[in-house]
Amino acid sequence: MAHFPRRVWLLSAALAVALRAALAGVPIIHLSAQDGPFLEGSNVTLECLTDEEGEDLSGFFFQKYSKWLHRWISLDSDSHMRCWFYDVTVSHQDGRLLLSISNLQSWHTGPYRCASSNATGNASVSEAQDLRVEYLHNVFLTRSNTWCGTIGETVTVVEGANLELLCYADASKDPIYEWSWEGNDGVVASNALTLPKVTQEQEGTYTCQAQHPSLPQLTKTKSVQVFVESSERSFTLESVLPQSAPMLALTVAVPAVLLLLVVMVFSVLIHRHRAVAKKKALLEDSGQRTPIYKGSLESVPSIVVGDTHPLVM
Repeated sequence: MAHFPRRVWLLSAALAVALRAALAGVPIIHLSAQDGPFLEGSNVTLECLTDEEGEDLSGFFFQKYSKWLHRWISLDSDSHMRCWFYDVTVSHQDGRLLLSISNLQSWHTGPYRCASSNATGNASVSEAQDLRVEYLHNVFLTRSNTWCGTIGETVTVVEGANLELLCYADASKDPIYEWSWEGNDGVVASNALTLPKVTQEQEGTYTCQAQHPSLPQLTKTKSVQVFVESSERSFTLESVLPQSAPMLALTVAVPAVLLLLVVMVFSVLIHRHRAVAKKKALLEDSGQRTPIYKGSLESVPSIVVGDTHPLVM
């Protein structure tokens, strides 16, 4: 019975610790005095709070979820993954825990949360705050059914041929595309502009406009000058080369292989010719080694057929 009070004391202490942990402030994360949308290049601040006013936040920290690593990364300074997020700043100001991001970029998009380092339950982690960065990058144009990539400022097409231009832009949301033609009030609400059987009258400047679906201020354009050549005098690279990638590769590979074979054949012939010439020179040298002197009994190989008389002095 002497140990009974000691057990009661230990049980009371454990209950007190559990109660204290249960009553600890639950972290809350929110965007500090800011409302979206958040445009690329702007600044944003996230703040970690608790439901206990005046609670010490030194044991709390920010985390960001990495979709590449499939895990939460701590953004405090002593984290070994902190170098991946060098452009964010975590600070403690007047008892407040702040996460500041300047010059927002597309890679800042994602969920953030606030967590406590001295607790293990769900109460130690806040709900995730999803930060979405809105952006619309440069517009680029391509020509369908061609082996080349993006096109430049001009496009040349043969009169009577079909022309299809495609417009693309990298954006946080699928952009709204429109094609317009200089001198024409018509607008094509699509990223594809199709001109069947092009005529000389369709020459001109065509412009594609890409606009963010919810932020009209995010709008960019790209123009291209279309030239139409007469079919009688037209000669373009695309008119003589196949348009598909496999056929283009075959067109380039076959001449290259033939050229390589020709070079190899010429190399073998030159090598053999040099070997024969060298052997012939050695034979001629060996026939001139025997000196000719008075009283010699050896004959010199005669050039004249039938000459068997030795040459003596």
